[in-house]
Amino acid sequence: MKTTILSSLGAFALGILLTVVYFNYSPTCADVKSSKVSTFSPLTTKVVYSTADSVTKGYYFPTHDNLLVMDRLNAETCEAFIVQVAPAKFTHRHIHDDTEQIFYILSGKGRLDLERGGKKESFILNPKDFVHVPRNCFHQTFCEGTDSLKYLAIDCFPNGHNPDEPTWDSHARVVCKMKGWSYDEARIKK
Repeated sequence: MKTTILSSLGAFALGILLTVVYFNYSPTCADVKSSKVSTFSPLTTKVVYSTADSVTKGYYFPTHDNLLVMDRLNAETCEAFIVQVAPAKFTHRHIHDDTEQIFYILSGKGRLDLERGGKKESFILNPKDFVHVPRNCFHQTFCEGTDSLKYLAIDCFPNGHNPDEPTWDSHARVVCKMKGWSYDEARIKK
């Protein structure tokens, strides 16, 4: 059963990734002029990524864990990680101006609070739910069950990722500094 779910999830994530790459890979003249074109090559990039704990790079923040699946440096417009939120815990409230997020709930129960247009909305999260978080919307996820809430998160950067944060690790360092968290402690599994 677990193998079937993981296989389905892998095929689902790969489909999303290929769609994002397909619709975003052709650079415009403006991109070429401004040197915004990524060095990413669809002919040489890694294609299959494991989600096994032994090969997944973990970031253990005070509010939640992020297990890196695919670093943004391996793609032009996306990255993927598994988020784990322990019972009675929640992610920090935050907003992205550069990325949409897609979540696929793997296990556990939770809630997503989303603010758009000045209006707060709450959504119940259950396994197999598919979630889209638009850009420029404050959001926060909460674990509301007795087991951890786990979901695959895919960041989709419609204009490419921030060149000042070319890797997930560089982004994690910025988040730690901004939140006053220790980056070194975030790299130690608890």
